[in-house]
Amino acid sequence: MNYLSNKNINFIAFLWHAVFLSFAATFTNINTILPSMVIKSGGSNFQVGFLTAIMVGTPIIGQLLFASYLHLKRRKKPFLLLGINLRVLALALVSLILWQTGRYSESSTIVFIFALMFIFAISGTFADVSYTDILGKSLLVEERHAFFVWRQILKSASILIAALVARRILSVLEYPVNYQRLFLLASMLLFIASFGFWAIKEKKIQQKHESYNFIRVLKTIPHRFSNDRNLRNYIFMINFSGFGLTLLPFYVVLAKQSYGLAGKQIGAYLLLQIIGMIISNFVWARLVKRHGFRGVFKWCIMIGTMLPLLAITLSNFPVYFYLIVFFLSGFGISARELSAEGIFIEISKDENRALYRGITGAMSLSTAAFPLVAGWLIGEVGFVPVFVLSSLMVAISYYFVHGLGDVYPV
Repeated sequence: MNYLSNKNINFIAFLWHAVFLSFAATFTNINTILPSMVIKSGGSNFQVGFLTAIMVGTPIIGQLLFASYLHLKRRKKPFLLLGINLRVLALALVSLILWQTGRYSESSTIVFIFALMFIFAISGTFADVSYTDILGKSLLVEERHAFFVWRQILKSASILIAALVARRILSVLEYPVNYQRLFLLASMLLFIASFGFWAIKEKKIQQKHESYNFIRVLKTIPHRFSNDRNLRNYIFMINFSGFGLTLLPFYVVLAKQSYGLAGKQIGAYLLLQIIGMIISNFVWARLVKRHGFRGVFKWCIMIGTMLPLLAITLSNFPVYFYLIVFFLSGFGISARELSAEGIFIEISKDENRALYRGITGAMSLSTAAFPLVAGWLIGEVGFVPVFVLSSLMVAISYYFVHGLGDVYPV
């Protein structure tokens, strides 16, 4: 069986993974479930920022570490499966810790959870580098737009069902049993998601004879950064727009300050965010056909610029008005998910994609640091200055999206 005859198998396998991953990701949602769990555990604003930094920053650093190693491997599938299985284990252990919460102090529980989520994040990075590389060389150019649109539609249906289930669990059960059930389900569903990758027929790429260990990757960054305009603009785009991405969990923190934080509220925030993602997917599906991935990302920037200012304003009104923030955040999240990876695949080639993923990670450390700074600053100066700063940073990223040049045809 030749490579081209495997394209349908690969297409379906990636969609299978996307569906079940969506269930797992919803049950451990970084923007609602995780920050609310920290707050329920007795955590502070800084600890919410610290967990966000783990979930967002660890993958960024890990991309550099693992991409430099994986770049030399002709086949990435074994490493992809290793990363996924480690994530399954980490989620299962978080569920176990929550089940045994009464045996530990609040601080010990938070430390255990943070350590396990670090393992989850770092192993996810290992999987993500491999996933992006395999995806880029497994789908033909003419299949990519269709795949990303279909993936987003199926993910939307999956996360809607998952959000309804999560809302029910959070409303009916008390802490920590509700979160324990969510993490257990996430672990099981992520394991099922990995079945899709066993079916993938990976195309082997003949790598160049040059070696790219960790140190050499660092040394090559200045040259590649200065000579590849698309890579340079992409890195700036991800960095500045990342201020909006890492601010999302703090909308829950602001909601707690203004309205309190009950299980039903958390479920409502999650559900509205998911509904926003689903509705917006139909908009992005039409937009990507006319304006490509970059056109969609520009909308992501506009939403990310507006949302912090809207949150500050609506937090002074009844909670029903503030729900709009979570609904619109779904639009921004889906726009970023659909377009950012698509842009990266377009500006990279099969033989340098894993390496460029590592370079992107190395040059995106502001995204990793901002949640920590934001968590501390909110405690010192309040929400308004931090949210306004985030809005300005996201707006700047529009310039760099506009500066992206021609893409690679393959």
